[in-house]
Amino acid sequence: MTDLILLGGRVLVPDARGTAAEAIAVTGGRISAVGTTADVARLAGPSTRVVDLAGRTVIPGLIDSHAHFENAGMDGHTVSFAGARTLGEALDRVAALAATREPGAWVQGQPWNPALQLAERRGPDRHELDRAAGGRPVYLPEGHAATVSTAALERAGVDPAGHDGRLVEGAMQAVALVVPRWTRQERAAQLTAAMRALNRRGITSVVAGALPPPDVESIRELAADGRSTLRVAAMVMPTGELNPSIPLADWESLLAGGPPAPVGRHYLTRGVKLQVDGGMTLGTAATREPYLGRPGYHGELFTDRARLGELVGAAHRAGWPVGTHVVGDAAIDLALDVYEATRHPGLLPDVLIHASLITRDQIARARALGVQVAAQIPFLWRNRKVIAGHLGPARAEAAVPLRDLVDGLGPDGVAAGTDYPINDLDPFQNIHAMTTRHDAAGEVAGAAQAISRAEALRLYTASGAAHTGEQEVKGRLVVDALADLAVVDADPLTASGDRLRATEVLMTVVDGQIVYDTGRLG
Repeated sequence: MTDLILLGGRVLVPDARGTAAEAIAVTGGRISAVGTTADVARLAGPSTRVVDLAGRTVIPGLIDSHAHFENAGMDGHTVSFAGARTLGEALDRVAALAATREPGAWVQGQPWNPALQLAERRGPDRHELDRAAGGRPVYLPEGHAATVSTAALERAGVDPAGHDGRLVEGAMQAVALVVPRWTRQERAAQLTAAMRALNRRGITSVVAGALPPPDVESIRELAADGRSTLRVAAMVMPTGELNPSIPLADWESLLAGGPPAPVGRHYLTRGVKLQVDGGMTLGTAATREPYLGRPGYHGELFTDRARLGELVGAAHRAGWPVGTHVVGDAAIDLALDVYEATRHPGLLPDVLIHASLITRDQIARARALGVQVAAQIPFLWRNRKVIAGHLGPARAEAAVPLRDLVDGLGPDGVAAGTDYPINDLDPFQNIHAMTTRHDAAGEVAGAAQAISRAEALRLYTASGAAHTGEQEVKGRLVVDALADLAVVDADPLTASGDRLRATEVLMTVVDGQIVYDTGRLG
């Protein structure tokens, strides 16, 4: 019996010309028919839910191929800095959450980037956090850095004398390790809320960019219990760190037995996550050529070839593909060297995560090695001027070269994502940026690297499915594919630029189940 029918709209089928059907039917979690309204309507039975699209567009469920999605469910648990523009506003938010906590209880923040976000171009120091949080321990992560209060330093055994509370890379771990973990029930609630937040964006699958083992187990439990509304492919940090410093024998022991097994179609392990360099916006991406106005400075490498080779080689031998955080071209050279030296048959492809400054010779090499790229246009959208200040206008224009990536790797070799919460989740703004190369100010950055609307939508759908080895079952609206789809109020292939950016998701379906519904469809 048909479970769900959507009719009277525009159903985008996998055709570069943007061909559309009018209706789609879902049975048992799979797409069972795509065609005209008249033909599909005949399949309705007494218990079928029939939805009148009234001309709206149905697209495949969107796939964010690199996001730290778990942060989307943290409102009320941690401080959100979304929309904060001044240091005073940020400190007020810390104070507001701290006021709900017992004296001595931790106050944690959601990842943010105060140097780019706040008018003061800096985050708070420990003394400011001490005042805002009433002396409580505070931990505010920024991705590859963090700011902490005096009490947080003391609990980690770090002498606060002369310390401003700013921690970078490995120094973060001393404090991160003493921040209390959420209870099992708290974490389940946070993760399910995060899944729903992505569903509201039309996102039905995500590659989780860096998950510690406890989160992997929580997500697998949600999948096994039927509580997952998002398909998750995990990049796992076995030690909870991007740059594991443990002895090789201990690393091999952690990887023994291979990756955690899939749970139905709602959880799979995409690989091990490691880090090579920093970032463009931070001025720490490792580059072949020196930074603008800084002779001899080439960014930062957080590992070397020998150590990365040990870690990747051990992962491959144990059955784990690997994704490495690489931004600069020098970091990409290092990762490709190691991937080539440690290749192992039968695994999903290794991944260059970000690869924002990748060059054509590196793209050709990645294709020869079967390596994929997870690219994120929002870095250029938000931070073109900052990137140009570090690297010069020419390299900023060439950043995130999607035209070269699609042409060089093929559409299944590159996928789109956001690196949320560093960037916004909005897929339609990102499709706009991929196709116009506009930044947030409306200025064009590297027009020659623009791709078409159809290509951009594919990077968010079928290419995302190929990124996790699931191209046969999802990412396209075809019979027998998994019934993951979204109904939107504008056609992403034909809407004007402003209309595309304002696209609203009206309904999201995962596995044939409606997981988000505005109630505005008949």
